[in-house]
Amino acid sequence: MQQQCANCGIVYPIDDIDLAYYQRISPIIGGKTYDVPPPTHCPDCRQQRRLSWRNERHLYHRKCDLSGKTMISNLSPDKDVIVYEQQEWWSDKWDPLDYGRPFDFSRPFFEQFADLQREVPQCGLHVWNCENCDFCNYAGDDKNCYLIFGSVYSEDCYYGSPYYSRNCMDTLVVRECERCYECVDCRKLYECFYCQDCHSSHNLIYCYDLQGCQECIGCAALRNQKFCIFNKQLTKEEYFKRKKELDLCNPESHKILKAKLQEMSLSVPHRYMQSNQVENVSGNYVYECKNVHDSFYTDRSEDCRYCAQVVDMKDCYDNNYCEEHEMCYEYFGAYINTRMLFSKVCQSADSQYCDQCHTCTNLFGCTGLRKKSYCILNKQYTKEEYEELMPRIIAHMKETKEWGEFFPVSISFFGYNESVAQEYFPLTKEEVENKGWQWYEQKENKESYMGPPVDVPSQIDDVNDAICEKILSCEESEKLYRVIPQELDFYRELHLPIARKEPNVRHQERLAMRNPRTLWDRTCDKCQKAIRTSYSPDREEKVYCEECYLDEVY
Repeated sequence: MQQQCANCGIVYPIDDIDLAYYQRISPIIGGKTYDVPPPTHCPDCRQQRRLSWRNERHLYHRKCDLSGKTMISNLSPDKDVIVYEQQEWWSDKWDPLDYGRPFDFSRPFFEQFADLQREVPQCGLHVWNCENCDFCNYAGDDKNCYLIFGSVYSEDCYYGSPYYSRNCMDTLVVRECERCYECVDCRKLYECFYCQDCHSSHNLIYCYDLQGCQECIGCAALRNQKFCIFNKQLTKEEYFKRKKELDLCNPESHKILKAKLQEMSLSVPHRYMQSNQVENVSGNYVYECKNVHDSFYTDRSEDCRYCAQVVDMKDCYDNNYCEEHEMCYEYFGAYINTRMLFSKVCQSADSQYCDQCHTCTNLFGCTGLRKKSYCILNKQYTKEEYEELMPRIIAHMKETKEWGEFFPVSISFFGYNESVAQEYFPLTKEEVENKGWQWYEQKENKESYMGPPVDVPSQIDDVNDAICEKILSCEESEKLYRVIPQELDFYRELHLPIARKEPNVRHQERLAMRNPRTLWDRTCDKCQKAIRTSYSPDREEKVYCEECYLDEVY
């Protein structure tokens, strides 16, 4: 069947497999199944709506509304919401059930849920089992990290999104990497700088799509090679002679390397999708998966569709930023959930429309609950009362056309431009406000912070420790930023230049290197076989199907 998106108006398909999925995950209450309807929004608009509820990178100083202590939060101090510092939020000093209220059948559900969220304390940051990671968000099991987001099991990492990594800085989704800088979508690298789509390699500089390589500079699409510069084989002696002459603290060196790598990249074939050990998949960056479609950055998953940045998923649609889920739909954030629908940042089961509820079952429209069951809008019911009331609520939501929809963008805590949605679906302030969504503007009082202009030496050897006490101004956005001592040590040890741009600008530049999370129909540039790829047909790159790519590159 074909459906027209209620938000953007495009026509998108819903096939029999999709319809069977929605039936399979429909909640069973009191022995009766309550059907989840087909989505009214296209996959992109559904993802945009979810991402509008996730602010990763915009952090603010504010007071904890319980202790009065100054804290860091992703909720700005002028927002109409109660916020607790993380330790206080998880404490037993308050009870989320105290905010419970009966369901009002004269009002839309989303309106009632928005009222509840404004009263129930919100957690200032989402950080789990971390040590010395006070300026991180959506992070778990990390240690000694600073301004990393959506990251797990990493240590001594700064500015980026590392996974299972150590001593990395300025990254975008790198896994099992160490001592890497400015790397994008890489795995199992050691001491690599300015690399993209590289795997199982070490000592690379400005490389693209290398695997099993070492000591290469400015190379693209190589396998199991070493001592190469611009894809040309050198002797070991000649290679190290030329590497020694390379000065990464010289801006001119970067211009030359970037231009040459771009030239090299256009001259080699590009794989239509990044994947390995897969069966019946579509999307990009899909690894060890089976029956996974229209998904991106997906690992070790099966029977999933429309997912992005997920690991260990089974039978899930429309999930983002999560791990170890089964039968979850329209969900993002946190991990270990089962049959969670239209929810976010939970660790629970068999519930719908919940936020930050942990170790719970059979909830509806709740926020902040822990170890609870049979609650609606944070009000406790018996099992019998819950099963009697829920059919009436679902019927009411069908009348208001809310059942089957994720939380609307309009009631998100965050300005659209604060959220991850702005990264993947950028809009202007006028476009956002015309949709009735929020836009947030923070005024930066540069006069209060800015001292005299700082002259940052090009050569890292000429930079002294006092730089960490200075306030720098981004050469592109003019926003203020600082260099932390650990960062300076990293630059010195690896002989890299001080960053001249603030962290968010650097992040945006890394994002711009990626293909979009969109698939196009085109043909292999070698054999003309039909393929679905994240390379649009008007792109310059030579894009090959899997067979042709493996035949030429490997």
